[in-house]
Amino acid sequence: MKVYFSGSRFYRDQYSEVYKKIVGFLKDEGYSVIDNTIDKWAKGKEQLSAIQKFDFHKEIVKSLDKSDFSVFEASFPSTLHIGHEITLAIEKGKPVIVMYSDEEGKEPMLFKGVSTEKVIWVAYNKNNLHDELIKAVEAAKQNSDVRFNFFVSPKILSYLDWVAQKRMIPRSVFLRNLIEREMKKEKEFKA
Repeated sequence: MKVYFSGSRFYRDQYSEVYKKIVGFLKDEGYSVIDNTIDKWAKGKEQLSAIQKFDFHKEIVKSLDKSDFSVFEASFPSTLHIGHEITLAIEKGKPVIVMYSDEEGKEPMLFKGVSTEKVIWVAYNKNNLHDELIKAVEAAKQNSDVRFNFFVSPKILSYLDWVAQKRMIPRSVFLRNLIEREMKKEKEFKA
């Protein structure tokens, strides 16, 4: 499985050891960690050019698309970077692990309002980082979507295309929402 990892690039000097531990733990568990952008794009205090910013954003989106789930170290507020990346990951519907140090007392309050089973909140300290990360990864694997293909008639496809255009949502999202509504109605079904 491929994992996207990122942390605050503005606090990378103070948190580089934690970032390295997280990436190391993931690799030790056999996960392929997609290039995090912390070291690649953060070069001291110098500003990125407009082209570099565009490329930076494009690479983040591409990396999130390739990943099965993502892990963010979010102990320090960073709405311009980490907050945006977390939002992008959530929009992609893939599991998102948001880790924060309970020693720092830096719970990411804004994102606590996000109500989805795809976001896994992990408070950790230097003594339990590995154990908490492993538990979160297992939860993320349980929440990963599975590709499912099926055939539909041309009439159904035409309807799905019409719904997608009219409601401005992908066909797959419409179908998923439809199935989830039906699941809620079934009192005998236990997930």
